[in-house]
Amino acid sequence: MGEEKNAKSGYGKIYEVIAYVVLGAFFVWSVFFDFSPLIFTVFCLLAFTLIAFKADIGLGLIIFLTMIFERFFTLKPLIAGGDIYKIYPLDVIIIFSIIALIVGVALGHKKMNLIWGWPEKLMALFILIVSAYFIRSLFDLNADFATAFSSLKNYGFYPLLYFLTIYSISDKSKFKKTVHLILLAGIILIAFIVIGVFRGNGLWTEFTPLSTQGARLLAGTHGFYLSLAVLIGLGLVSFSRCRSNFFAGLILWIWIFGVIGSLMRHLWLALFFGIFILFLTMKKENKTKFLPFTGKNILVAASILVLIFFLATNFISWQNTTNPAITMLSGITERAASFTSGSEDQSANWRIALWYSAKNAWIQNPLWGVGFGRQIPLEIGTWKKFEEVRNLHNSPLAITVQMGIAGFTAFVLAIGAVIFSGFRNIYSNKELAPYYLGIFAGVFLFLTASFFQPYLETNLTGIFLWILLGLLRTSYIINKNDQNIIE
Repeated sequence: MGEEKNAKSGYGKIYEVIAYVVLGAFFVWSVFFDFSPLIFTVFCLLAFTLIAFKADIGLGLIIFLTMIFERFFTLKPLIAGGDIYKIYPLDVIIIFSIIALIVGVALGHKKMNLIWGWPEKLMALFILIVSAYFIRSLFDLNADFATAFSSLKNYGFYPLLYFLTIYSISDKSKFKKTVHLILLAGIILIAFIVIGVFRGNGLWTEFTPLSTQGARLLAGTHGFYLSLAVLIGLGLVSFSRCRSNFFAGLILWIWIFGVIGSLMRHLWLALFFGIFILFLTMKKENKTKFLPFTGKNILVAASILVLIFFLATNFISWQNTTNPAITMLSGITERAASFTSGSEDQSANWRIALWYSAKNAWIQNPLWGVGFGRQIPLEIGTWKKFEEVRNLHNSPLAITVQMGIAGFTAFVLAIGAVIFSGFRNIYSNKELAPYYLGIFAGVFLFLTASFFQPYLETNLTGIFLWILLGLLRTSYIINKNDQNIIE
C-alpha cells in the first residue's frame, strides 16, 4: 500500500511539472506574440484537460504563472479580426479550477469539508453587494459598461479565489506545497534581478514609468511578489526551519535588493510595516532567534553598502550616466529623497489632486457612493482631465467612492473576519505556524501597499489578497478537529 501511494505521489508530481512547463510555454510565447484565436483555443483545451484530471493544480498554476509572467498571464487579451476581447488566461484558469472542484466533489472524486463560518458569510455578502452595484451601473447613463464590468471582476469575481483556496487546501501537504510555490517563484525571480542589473533596467519595467530619474531593476509587480516571499522566508527563519542561515540570509537579501531596485516607494514602506507586524506577532522565543539573525544580516549589508559607496566615491565618476551601478544608486537615492520633496514630486501631486476630486464626488452620496464605471474631473493647474474612479491609486478610497460607506463596511468586515480568525489560530499548529506568520504579515503588507496603488483594481496584484486570506483561513480549516483551534 505504501509503495502504491508513493507511486501515485510520484506520478502526480510529474503530472504537475508537465502542466507547469506546457502552460508556461504559452506565456513565453505571449511575451513576444499576441494570442490568436487558434493559439488561445489550444491553450484553453490544454488548460481544461490538465486541470480536469487534477483540480488541485489550478490554484498552484494561478500563483506560479502570475508571479513569473505577471501581465502576460493576467492581462493578455484574445485578438481576433482586429478586435480585442478581454478574456484573460488567468480568468480561464480560475473558471476551469472552480468547475473541476465542483465536478470532482459531485462525482465523489474529491472530498471537501464545506466550511461556512462568519468569514465566508461576510465574503459572500461582499460579493453580492458588488454584484448589486454592477447591476446598478447598467441603468446609469454616465457609467461606462467596460469599466463597470472590470470593477465587477476585480471586486466580485476574483474574491472567488478565497473560496477556491479554502476548498482546495484540506491538509498540511497541500498547504505547504502552495506556499512553497510562492518561495520557488521568488527564487526564479532572482534571474529577473540579475537581468535588470546587467541591462541597467528590468524586464517589463516600461509599463510603470518613473516620476523621478533612475531606472527600475525589477518590475514593480515582481517587487511586490518578492515582498511576500521575504515575509514568508522571515517567518521560517524565526522558527529555525532553514537548513542554512547563511543561504537563507543570502536569498532574503537578494529579494530585498530586488524590492529596493524596483524603486516602488510604497513597497519599501509596506515591507517595513509587514516586517514590523511579523515581529509583533511572534512569540518571545521566536523573537530571540529573529533578532540575532536580523542584526547580523543588517551588519553585513551595511558593511557591503559602505564598501560600495567607498568604491563609487573614489573610483567611479558619478557623471557617468551610462554606468549601470551609477544609474541604480542615483535612482535609489533620488527615490528615497522624494519622500521629503513635497510639491516637487509629480506623482504625489497627481495623487493628492485626484484624491481631493474623489472626496468631492463621494460626498455627494457618502452612503452608497457614485457607483461603478464613473469618472471624476482632475485639475492640476491649467491641466484638466477625467480619470476613472477605480484608478485612484488608493484601493480603500476607490471602494469607498464607488460603493460608499455601505460597500466599504462590507469589505472591511469580510477582510477583518478572516484576519481575526487567522490571528487566533496562527500558533494552533506548530509545523505550519511559521508559514501562517508570514502570510498574516503578507496580508498587512498588501493592505498597506493598496493605499498607494490600485492593487485591488489590477488583477495581477489583487488576486493575492484573496489567496492570502484563503491561506490564512486554513489555519482553522486544516486543524479544525484540534482542541486548540478557536473559531
